[in-house]
Amino acid sequence: MKKHKNGILLILFSAMAVLFLSAVFLFDELGEKKTVKVVFIPKVQDKTNDFWMSMISGAKSAGKEYQANLVILAPEEENDYETQEKYIEEAVKMKPDVIALAPIRYSEMTDCVKKITDAGIKLILIDSKLDKDLEETYIGTDNRNAGLQMGQKMKEYVNKDTKIAVVSHVKGSSTAIEREEGLREGLGEDQNRIQAVLYSNSDYNQAYEKTIELMKTHPDITLIAGLNLYSTVGVARAIKEMNLSHKVHVVGFDNDIEGIQYLEEGIIDTLIVQKPFNMGYIGIQTAVEAVRGKKSPQNIYCDTEVITADNIYTDENQKLLFPF
Repeated sequence: MKKHKNGILLILFSAMAVLFLSAVFLFDELGEKKTVKVVFIPKVQDKTNDFWMSMISGAKSAGKEYQANLVILAPEEENDYETQEKYIEEAVKMKPDVIALAPIRYSEMTDCVKKITDAGIKLILIDSKLDKDLEETYIGTDNRNAGLQMGQKMKEYVNKDTKIAVVSHVKGSSTAIEREEGLREGLGEDQNRIQAVLYSNSDYNQAYEKTIELMKTHPDITLIAGLNLYSTVGVARAIKEMNLSHKVHVVGFDNDIEGIQYLEEGIIDTLIVQKPFNMGYIGIQTAVEAVRGKKSPQNIYCDTEVITADNIYTDENQKLLFPF
C-alpha cells in the first residue's frame, strides 16, 4: 500500500514538473513573440538631410523585421530641443515599452528625459548622449574618436602659415562637444592654430552665411572643419561661391549627394562618414531585445570611415555613400 502511494505521489510530482516546465517555455515563447511598442524620437525628420533620413530608414527596417509597433516623432529642425521635449512628454503618455531617443542637448534635457525612466519605460539612446547615464544602452558613433580621426587628417593640410576655423552644429549637444574635443586632441599642438569656433545651429544657410562672414573677417583662414552635415555642406557652398577651393581646405562630417559632389570637385578634401542606417537599425533592434529581456552592452559603437577623392570609388565606400 505504501509503495502504491509513493507511486501515485511520484506520478503527481512528475506531472506538476512537466506543467511547470511547459509554463516556463510558453512564457518565454510569448515574451519573444510579444509585440513591442517603441517610440523613436530622432533629432529631426528632414528630407534634405541624408544622415537622419538614413537613420530613420534603418529604424523602420528593424521595426518591420522585429515586428515592433514603431512610432516616430521628430522636430522639423535639428536644434529645436523644446519641441523634442514636448514629444518626449507625449511619448511617455503613450505608455510604450521602450523609447529610443537621439537627444538634441547634452545637459539641458536630462530632467525631461528622466520622466521616461521614472515612468518605468526603458530608454535607448541613439547618436547622442546625456550628462547622466539614464539609458539601457547607447548606440552611435564614438564621437570623440571620430573627432580624433578628423584632427589627425587635418594635420596633413597644416603648414607653418595655416590658420584654422571650426564650424560646429548645436552648441551644448554631446556630439558637438565630443567631436571638438577629439579634433583638438588629433591636432595636438596645432590646435593653437584654431582662430574661431562657430555654430551653424544645424542650418545650411547659417553655416553658409557664417563662413562667408568668417572669410571676410579672417581671410588668412586656410583650413575649416565642419562638424556635421549641415555645417559641412554650408561651408562648402560658401567656399565654392567665393572661389576659394584649393586655397581653403575643408574637412567635414557626414555625406549626402551635394557633399559627395563637392568632394569630387575638390572643394571638400575629406569626409568623416558615419553609418546612420546601422545606428537606426541596431537602435530599434536593441530596444526590442531590451524589452524581451536581453542584456546589451552599455555602449554599441558604429565605425566611421575617412573618405577622400582617392578612395571614394572603392566598392565598399560606394555602398557606404550610396546605401539606397
